[in-house]
Amino acid sequence: MKENENKRSTKIQDKYSSYKESFYDERGYRHIFVNIPAKLKAHFIEYDLLPGITLYFNKCDLIQRYTNNDPIIQYTNPKNMTVFNYLIKGQAQIGVDDNKYIPIKEDDIYIHAIPTYETTFSFYGETMLLHIVLDKSEIEKRKDTYSIEYYKLLNKLFSITENEKNIIFKSEHKIKDILMDMRVYDAKDDISQRVYYQIKIIEIITYLYELNISAMDNNYKTYTDAQIRVVRKIKNHLSRDIASYISLEVLANSYGINLTTLKNCFRDMYGKPLYTWYREYKFLRAKELIKNTDYPISKIANMIGYKSSSKFTKAFKKEMGVLPSSYRKNKK
Repeated sequence: MKENENKRSTKIQDKYSSYKESFYDERGYRHIFVNIPAKLKAHFIEYDLLPGITLYFNKCDLIQRYTNNDPIIQYTNPKNMTVFNYLIKGQAQIGVDDNKYIPIKEDDIYIHAIPTYETTFSFYGETMLLHIVLDKSEIEKRKDTYSIEYYKLLNKLFSITENEKNIIFKSEHKIKDILMDMRVYDAKDDISQRVYYQIKIIEIITYLYELNISAMDNNYKTYTDAQIRVVRKIKNHLSRDIASYISLEVLANSYGINLTTLKNCFRDMYGKPLYTWYREYKFLRAKELIKNTDYPISKIANMIGYKSSSKFTKAFKKEMGVLPSSYRKNKK
């Protein structure tokens, strides 16, 4: 199948085209692979579902931070586009002011109209995203293919995103279920899969309309890039050193960050309080050690910061609902 980049909603930036490989699978969907040494590896799957509506699944391993200052993907008709982004895995930050960013975490939804999108964003680490790209001019050109009601819904969404610079919210179970259905659906042929995706896209558009996103409270806390980087370093520090106890006050002071800012920023980046995450992480590591090693329970207790194996056993049962010895026996 011949490539025609000019008719697509997105394209690979020209200077990175030599790093791109693409092919069409047996169902007619385009797969794009981009491998830029020391920068990123990415796999995009493109689904042209309806006139002016394109769906992308995107999986990236980002070696360097990816920002819109040097994008791999460019929009071919940016003045008329609205993009719906769902962060399945990874982290991002959206710039909303001079050196002020909103952290975006897993299961967050971010919608923006390209013309109003003058701020910066960046992604880092292993990242999975779903994008729905809406091309207003193409939809207008082919409006006869849409029902009157659906065409009105789309125009309402365009109107909202043109007025709101950034729309960010945590996905509810309803939309998460729709998106999960799309990811796992195993169609018997390309016709049924295309129709299924078209139905799900209509569900998402309808959901966004009913959600009344223009009335949502988008007063998110913002942080500097330095603060976000420090919080990420603190999380990495704690991940590597689960045997030691260190108070948050000492940790905040040693990294030069205000304690309240640390707590707030961590919760906004990872979706839970720092202490809650740290406790859960310790017991996750304990489960792995109990399951995959023959270490005595007392040693595992010491490895995650418990000096008393009896206190560890009591805490493990409270957290997991079973004694460490029973957990090991059941997993053998």
